[in-house]
Amino acid sequence: MLALIIVPMVMLRSCRSARTAATEAKLNAGQAEAATESGRDAVDTIGNAAARETKIHTTVKDGTDAIAQAPAGDSNDAADRAACQLRSYRDLPRCRALFHPRPE
Repeated sequence: MLALIIVPMVMLRSCRSARTAATEAKLNAGQAEAATESGRDAVDTIGNAAARETKIHTTVKDGTDAIAQAPAGDSNDAADRAACQLRSYRDLPRCRALFHPRPE
């Protein structure tokens, strides 16, 4: 009689343990996938930052070269054109007029 009570209790506990283990395995797999995705995002972010740095460096170098090669009296215009290529200056009225002159 006691066996009729104990056996179902042991089976119930065994099923619960199996479900708990399966749930933990799913959680661990989800966490591993999330960590992989996070790492992938970090690598993409670093790659994008490196590309931006390269573009900025190229823009500044091209502007410096244009200023150095500008004929006498044109270096200020070359400096304006170089500065207006940079995002910080792009929206200044002087830069908008330089790259988007009003039609006459």
